[in-house]
Amino acid sequence: MEKELEERPMRKARGPFTLMLIPASGGKIRRVVIPRFIISVCITGVVIGFFTLFYFINEYKIMKEKVRYLEDLEELAKMQQEKILSLAEKVKEFDATMSRIEEMEAKLRSLAGAGGGGQGGDENWGEGGPDTYTPFKSSLAPQELIEEGVDSLKIISKIEDKVSSLEFRASKQEKALSRVEELIEEKKQLFASTPNIFPVEGWISAGYGWRINPFTGKREFHRAIDIVAPWGTEVKAACQGKVTYAGWKDFYGLVVEIKNSYGYTTRYAHLSRILVKKGKNVEKGEVIGRLGSSGRSTGPHLHFEVWRRGKSVNPLELMVEPLDLS
Repeated sequence: MEKELEERPMRKARGPFTLMLIPASGGKIRRVVIPRFIISVCITGVVIGFFTLFYFINEYKIMKEKVRYLEDLEELAKMQQEKILSLAEKVKEFDATMSRIEEMEAKLRSLAGAGGGGQGGDENWGEGGPDTYTPFKSSLAPQELIEEGVDSLKIISKIEDKVSSLEFRASKQEKALSRVEELIEEKKQLFASTPNIFPVEGWISAGYGWRINPFTGKREFHRAIDIVAPWGTEVKAACQGKVTYAGWKDFYGLVVEIKNSYGYTTRYAHLSRILVKKGKNVEKGEVIGRLGSSGRSTGPHLHFEVWRRGKSVNPLELMVEPLDLS
């Protein structure tokens, strides 16, 4: 019998599961029969529940990371917007600065004698701007722009347009101010080359024009002014230029002649001493000699002549200050 049982193949159990409940007090044993499919459903449900829980936990982690990333992006966007609005304000300030520079340039141009209105010709330098640029017109402060919800891309677009305009204006102003500098330098050189200061302090004994010659007693045209001062008084160049003559010359006695590129030639005669040599470049106001009475002279004085491109000029018409007689 036992041998038959051992040789008989074992059959798979397909019946329900029995759950036995045994009380601790030794009471009646209870049996609960659970169908096999319910156990299978429960196991399947547990497995599905586990994977579902795992899925939602993983999705929660991913969503949390996304939320944190979006918060960082929002903070970064806010910072960028504030910087953009700050840049917009700086562009507006630079625009105002450019306007002040343009006004200053117009004043300098007027002082330089180039005109202030740009009425055609070469006087239009430094004027105008492009016809197509769009200025940044917003007058709101950065905080107000944020509250108004201004699109950062629109602000950037306006800033780019305005920067292009400012670059053009800055380029024009650079050229304009360079031209003003040239004009001022030209005016400076013209002033330095114009004999408009008295070469010596004293009083005028003989003016420019008709007079009676003290030696011949005849009426003659005096093409100079005579300035009386003490012997040895410093004689200064009335304008800058190059010494073309320094020495003795007939009735002039000791004389210095200076010529410059603006067509002026000045002559300082009757000196007692010459302090420059021929070929020297002298500055306006530089001492070139000492007053004396050399040559044909009635007493210590300076004989001062001014010539412009071969024609004599009354020195008094060029003077910017009256003669100091103190």
